[in-house]
Amino acid sequence: MSVLSIFSFVLLVIAVVFEYYVIYSFIRSKMGKYPPFVPTKKAMLEEISNAADFVLSSQEHKNVVEPGCGDARILKTLADKYPQHSYIGYEWDYVPYFLARFKTRKYKNITIKRRNFMLEDYTTINLVVLFTGNEIAQELSAKLRQDLPKGAIIISESFKLPDFTCIQESETGKKNHFFLDQKLYVYQA
Repeated sequence: MSVLSIFSFVLLVIAVVFEYYVIYSFIRSKMGKYPPFVPTKKAMLEEISNAADFVLSSQEHKNVVEPGCGDARILKTLADKYPQHSYIGYEWDYVPYFLARFKTRKYKNITIKRRNFMLEDYTTINLVVLFTGNEIAQELSAKLRQDLPKGAIIISESFKLPDFTCIQESETGKKNHFFLDQKLYVYQA
């Protein structure tokens, strides 16, 4: 067997495993109710970091959560800039969860939990950063309205939350992986 044949076989196996994983994730996500793992692009990371400045620049300890944290790149970006705060990421899908755990293994102030973020308590959270889909936005918006303390800030990438009034909106002028405009919406509880 030639090296090219072995390489081709390995690529085929990876492609088949990936396809099964995508189908499995779609079924586990209640047929697409929860959005798939989509890495946040660099321009949007900068927008999120800038939007979080007015909350996290304080030396007073803050609790930050990212429901559906994917590979935790947003949490890492914020923790690098503001190490004095605590960060929690929730991820239900195995692959992004393990990526997030691996990427944040050296961070003492980031905790990654494999849980359904809709079942968590947000009563002590000062900042929520999220990328959600239209279908889950309604349910999550109601949950955050009920749980978040007065004054907490929500930064939502690309999707509006129906139960909140937007206090700031920005746009990178670029598209994300799903060809959505990269917009950022900031809300206050």
